Amino acid sequence: MPFSRKATLERRTADLAATGDEPAATSPKDGAWAGMGRAERAALIAGSLVVLAALVGPALSPYSVIIPSGAPLLAPGSAGHLFGTDALGMDLGTRLLAGMQRSLGAALAVTLVAAVLGSFIGVVAGFFGGVLDTVLMRVTDLFLAFPATIIAMALAAALGQSLGSAIVGITVVWWPLYARLVRGEVRRVATLPHVLAARVSGVRGWRLLARHVVPAVTPTIAVTASLDIGAVIMTLAALSFIGLGTPAPAPELGRMASDGMKYFLNSWWVAVLPSLAIGLLAFLFNYAGDALRAALRRTGV
Repeated sequence: MPFSRKATLERRTADLAATGDEPAATSPKDGAWAGMGRAERAALIAGSLVVLAALVGPALSPYSVIIPSGAPLLAPGSAGHLFGTDALGMDLGTRLLAGMQRSLGAALAVTLVAAVLGSFIGVVAGFFGGVLDTVLMRVTDLFLAFPATIIAMALAAALGQSLGSAIVGITVVWWPLYARLVRGEVRRVATLPHVLAARVSGVRGWRLLARHVVPAVTPTIAVTASLDIGAVIMTLAALSFIGLGTPAPAPELGRMASDGMKYFLNSWWVAVLPSLAIGLLAFLFNYAGDALRAALRRTGV
């Protein structure tokens, strides 16, 4: 689980500010896809296929995600059950796809809400400055000062066992990263020549913000959000693993891995396959985020 948010903020700021060690820039007209290498394109394609499988797989599967469909603990490769069954006889492949679907939906919800809320606070603080900037950043620092993992666990436990509780708990500690990062980007963009020229020409206030500042910081927000999805998936899985997600038999990957640990020595797949699914999702989205960042940098966005 992530979890010094300050350390994460410093790393992301350094990554986004770096300009060296990248191939020659391509024309922005070519688009981000033209600026990607083969490995980066392959990662995006693989990620898209995984997302598609998670979205449509449970609906196409002949098995239910909560009703037993075979003998308990069938090994992978058994007739009719490619990934085997769990301790209750439920098809593990169907439950893995359903668990990936839930993880993706929850991670996207956390990332979207945190990005919108944190970016709004960062834009307002960075653009208007003064007392408003001081107050908003002190509140942000207060959230960053506390251990994010402990706060998320406490909130999820207080709200009760459910996926929604885990989403709320993580979102509460996730937005400060965006607030700090976007605030710094806004202050940097405000000093660029084209923004200064717009000020001189009479563009002020919200018009300047909407036409010149927000479009300039949007790529930073997009890259940060894409990189965050993998971390959010891991965090959700960790909360589910310790019993703070939706109770069984809901198909949550972390809970499935936790429940399968008691069978690890004799039926390893019950715990290992959900863990591999979590790792696959996190890896693909992290790599896709890196690919997006590199592509945007090469195209000069």
